[in-house]
Amino acid sequence: MFGFVDVIEVHPPQGIFTPPSRMADGKLERNPIFHWMQMLNLGHRHTGVINTDAHYNYHESGYYRNFIASSTDDPAKIDTMGVVRASERGNVIVSTGPFLSVEATATTDDGKVLKAIPGEDLAASEGDVSLAIRVQCPNWFDVNRVQVFLNGRPEKDLNFTRRTTPDRFTNETVRFDAKLRVPIKTDTHVIVATIGEGLELGPVMGPNFPGKLPPVAVANPIFVDVDGGGFKPNGDLLDVPLALAP
Repeated sequence: MFGFVDVIEVHPPQGIFTPPSRMADGKLERNPIFHWMQMLNLGHRHTGVINTDAHYNYHESGYYRNFIASSTDDPAKIDTMGVVRASERGNVIVSTGPFLSVEATATTDDGKVLKAIPGEDLAASEGDVSLAIRVQCPNWFDVNRVQVFLNGRPEKDLNFTRRTTPDRFTNETVRFDAKLRVPIKTDTHVIVATIGEGLELGPVMGPNFPGKLPPVAVANPIFVDVDGGGFKPNGDLLDVPLALAP
């Protein structure tokens, strides 16, 4: 069915931080966003989205959201098909509240600066990519970790927390704002995620839920091509079997 699919639901987004483990019956626990990254590594470029599942009044509608790139921030001027095309391209951030912005840049041999946002390709022949990350939050929840994933694997040197790197974070609306150098040797899709580990969304989720889900946001991947031959997936299944994998 992949030929007929543009987007794939990947909630809960916090699953990106915890690879699926085995349950008592030997089966893998449910973790759609992790399996989505495996499929990205197999070459299936489908936009990751999440859904409120808001079936009832007074609850459920306050958390899962998709932030989609738009040419305008005036709701009356938003072009419906523009939103559709942006969703198909993967210009999407999935979130339970935090507003995450990600942009990658690379410089060509002749000095031209190339830019890409989530869902786009970036040619980086030198393998030297600059990543601009910004996280904004309202005053009723917080984030305390920002992690960069390279081809689905968390990069140890690109993991920032309030405990280990407190100078990277603030208590203002803009909680995290950084430009990072990301050396890349082979074609790599880059995903940025942020979370409030040990924190809760709170009553915004409605009275039928305890509000214990964490604030989290995940950007769709930026596909970095280092050899000029177009992005090529690496086939890495991230140490976890994937049903029906070729």
